[in-house]
Amino acid sequence: MLKQLIFYVLLLLLISNFINCNSIHQQQHIKINSGGSVEFTEQDELATSTSTTIKNNVINNIFKKSRDHNEQQDVEITTAYSLIERILGEQYLTSFEFNLQIQSDHQEYFQLQSNNTSGKISITANSGVNMAQGLYYYLKYYCFCSFTWTGDQCQFNHKTHPTSDNPLPTVPQMVQIEIPSLYRYYMNVCTFGYTTVWWNWTQWEREIDWMALNGYNLPLAFNGQEYIWYQVFSELGLSQDEIFDWLSGPAFLPWNRMGNINNWGGPITMEWMAQQRDLQIQILQRMRSYGMQAVLPGFAGHVPQSLATLYPQANITVLGSWCNFTGTSFLESSDPLYVKITNLFISTQNKVYGTDHFYNFDPFNELDPPSNQTDYLRNTSVSMFNNLIQADPDAIWVLQGWFLVNDQEFWQPNQTEAFLSGIPMGNLIVLDLWADVIPGWNLTNFFYGHYWVWCMLHNFGGRTGMYGRLPFISTSPIEARSMCSNMVGTGLTPEAIDQNVIVYDLMSEMSWRSTPPNLTQWVVDYTHRRYGKLEPHLVDLWLSLSTTVFNCSANETEGNMGAPFSLVAQRPQMIFGDNLFYPMDVLVDAWYQYFLVNDSYIVQTDSFNFDVTEITIQALSNYFLTEYMNLQVAFNQSNLNEFEQISERMLNIIDYMEMIAASQQINLVGLWTLNARQWSPSNYSNLEFNARNQLTLWGPQDSVLHDYAYKLWSGLIGDFYYTRWMIFFKYTITCIQDSMTFNATYVDETVAFFEQTWNEDLNIYPYYPTGSSIKISKFIQTQVNIPTNSSSASE
Repeated sequence: MLKQLIFYVLLLLLISNFINCNSIHQQQHIKINSGGSVEFTEQDELATSTSTTIKNNVINNIFKKSRDHNEQQDVEITTAYSLIERILGEQYLTSFEFNLQIQSDHQEYFQLQSNNTSGKISITANSGVNMAQGLYYYLKYYCFCSFTWTGDQCQFNHKTHPTSDNPLPTVPQMVQIEIPSLYRYYMNVCTFGYTTVWWNWTQWEREIDWMALNGYNLPLAFNGQEYIWYQVFSELGLSQDEIFDWLSGPAFLPWNRMGNINNWGGPITMEWMAQQRDLQIQILQRMRSYGMQAVLPGFAGHVPQSLATLYPQANITVLGSWCNFTGTSFLESSDPLYVKITNLFISTQNKVYGTDHFYNFDPFNELDPPSNQTDYLRNTSVSMFNNLIQADPDAIWVLQGWFLVNDQEFWQPNQTEAFLSGIPMGNLIVLDLWADVIPGWNLTNFFYGHYWVWCMLHNFGGRTGMYGRLPFISTSPIEARSMCSNMVGTGLTPEAIDQNVIVYDLMSEMSWRSTPPNLTQWVVDYTHRRYGKLEPHLVDLWLSLSTTVFNCSANETEGNMGAPFSLVAQRPQMIFGDNLFYPMDVLVDAWYQYFLVNDSYIVQTDSFNFDVTEITIQALSNYFLTEYMNLQVAFNQSNLNEFEQISERMLNIIDYMEMIAASQQINLVGLWTLNARQWSPSNYSNLEFNARNQLTLWGPQDSVLHDYAYKLWSGLIGDFYYTRWMIFFKYTITCIQDSMTFNATYVDETVAFFEQTWNEDLNIYPYYPTGSSIKISKFIQTQVNIPTNSSSASE
């Protein structure tokens, strides 16, 4: 297949050869000697590095790649053709032609037109990423195709041009999109825990293609850094046990990397580190083959606690606790040991992975610095940056701006300006992480002149729930850009992905839109490409959802921290209130409207079937909330009969949610745990614990983070959540029967004991879906009686 691909590229481009720009480097591999000692051996490997020479004037120089254009451009063009083969099929390779042309002003752009001579769709852009983005623009707006986390849909209308040999729609007039966002940043440090932690190359390849299709050119690449840290701290004299006592388990590494926790869910293994190193090499090769610039980790000062014993003169302090986890060790950036670690880490990492000179590190993510004095904060950032550029003179610090909006009590204007002023202008990019709800740019005077990226966070922990802010994100990035010349891009920074694709679809387009879209027309187009045809019922329901469910206010989003919590997935108590921000009828009406669709093509698409599942789960979750409010009334009135009837209905709702969730593989907890176990089939118990614990307790039995990352997944719903509510109902019925005072502490402790038992279990849950989503959803509609004003409910 690769030879065929190269043949087509050769034919289309009329060039004689493609030169792979991969550079040879010496990569260290782990060798475990007899007796358990560790030796690092060197072996030639291939790694691609498209370097960027970045000086103070980032806005003019950031993407002027210091490389042989012919070599790298050929790689990016080849990668664009291989994308077509993966998403459309080999037969469409000859339907397109790609051209890479860098304009004199280095403008980010893509251009589409029909080549009347060759009969092909011609796509010209300044990079591989933008060629892919141009391809997706064509597929979305001319072919009405959709490639998403929750289903693909792409059928070409062969009737559009019945006399043409090419079944693809033509581009009547040339389209050129100039992209005002120099950077399109992607991912959040937490995404590597809540979503990608168990991914293999197949899953990463798909995601990198998705990044390219949606134009993301500055992705976070955080896999494999523990392999580097192991080498660094081994060289500094720490033992394997001391390093492993610092590192957390795989599902909790993001918070270990940010200095929030040590060791929880550990230890990781030498095997894991080697596997992640190899995966990171593949990830970076593919990212760079698109022309993406990968953001690698830097050193933020968080160190193993045993380093203080080995280096007693080092200025190491213990930071305050985070979410009841013990405080972690922090090395002051002014200490000579900090300089040594920075140089050692960056040089070792760049030797193994290469570099694009972008580094993310967050010294104070949800952690108070040792001092709030402005001189201390300024000196800290000054020395951190100076240490970084000593290791890499072309380095750019990419900083998550979450801490500035999350703890505004500490980060007052003086403290914020002091910390940011320690980095020279042009050498820092601040990610305005939650600009979709609490914009940091208007709290910090546009980050005091530094370059920054408008980012949509959207969800926390990947918690299941339909919601978004479509009207706001369709205008706010454009408004911010018009007000601030140092806004240099847009980004997606969700804590997890694989949900609410309509929101991410729109936000991805905001990188190239210079004027707000007509949101009504945009939603109509979205339904067309989501399902392959314009279907009136689907258009109506999505227009309704776009102004209600997907039009959450900033206050409501901040209060819920994303989507409203589903009570099904909460540790049961008698204290919850109604947290829905839209009328329940809206969701129920939409659910019923799905079953007015009878088009044979639409109903068999993956996207339609997933959406039926998603809206069924959400409608049932909302109904559970309504019944819970009735349950509180029955309890307060000591009405045992009513309480028992309501509790039975609530358990039935959980059963129905389990049934419908099981029809989609993406909604199976068994797939999550299977993916965890695959990394070490012979020693999987700790990986299984990591997978279960993150979804439920998120820490020890008394964790304040329990259910933070809940998912309404089959297995979790029918086993874990159902059992918790059963415990609650049985106890509460006893309280009514015996006129006992309700003891909330007893409920918490009893439920937590069950939760801990489930966390330590190793039973295997199904990892293949069962049943038809449509048939199951229709059946559930016959079994529940949710009040609705919808006329469609009776049709």
